[in-house]
Amino acid sequence: MTDQKNYIMKKLFFIVFGFLFTVGHAQMGVNTTNVQGVFHVDAGKDNPVSGTPTAAQQLNDFITTTAGNVGIGKTNPQRKLDIEANNQPLSIRNLLDQTPADHNIIVRDAITGDVVSAKYSYSTTSTSIAAGASGTVTIPAAINIPAGMFIIRATNACGRTMISTYIYSDMSLGYQSSVARDKVGVVTTSPGAAGSSVNWGVKFVNVTGCADGGNGTQFDYTLAKTGANTYTITNNGNIAKSYTITVFRL
Repeated sequence: MTDQKNYIMKKLFFIVFGFLFTVGHAQMGVNTTNVQGVFHVDAGKDNPVSGTPTAAQQLNDFITTTAGNVGIGKTNPQRKLDIEANNQPLSIRNLLDQTPADHNIIVRDAITGDVVSAKYSYSTTSTSIAAGASGTVTIPAAINIPAGMFIIRATNACGRTMISTYIYSDMSLGYQSSVARDKVGVVTTSPGAAGSSVNWGVKFVNVTGCADGGNGTQFDYTLAKTGANTYTITNNGNIAKSYTITVFRL
């Protein structure tokens, strides 16, 4: 019974002591009396007793500021997590591995050192475009992939798919390849309208027809880049089609 009382008294002592310490001190330092933030650890015990530690002295420091910023290797963090890696790699292990439909990647600004999330790919599907008609597909400006790979796809009710690949940068659009089932696309070009890319016409000669009414022209189309984020697709086939567009960052 006495041991239990002593245990309880010790716990109460530490709780009260911690409370009084928190009330009495706005800052806490470990291995340093020259505290630079709310919580400051000088792992190397090499900081000066006053003033700002040198860059070399800060390399072994950990700090939390009143703004909620955390610094590792620097005592004046300007971001929620601000790390001075001292030309060393960062290591993260056992991350959850996922493959979503659209991807974001982590990129680092070589000048500022800021790490941000950037869209790696984006997909959208056009409305149904009637035979002989044109439709416009818009990639949201917020996706912010000004240069990359552009893939256009269409299918039929028989489970066959047309895939074409382009490379684009700003208003330039360059054809790479295309196939519809076993037929390789035959490409023609024509000048685009003012401010647009060249028009790419793609035909799949004698592609197998389908019970949905599609004949040998069903996957034929013309593509042009008509704006920074817009593409115009003309359906040169004999039945209506919807087109799925995917852009990838390169």
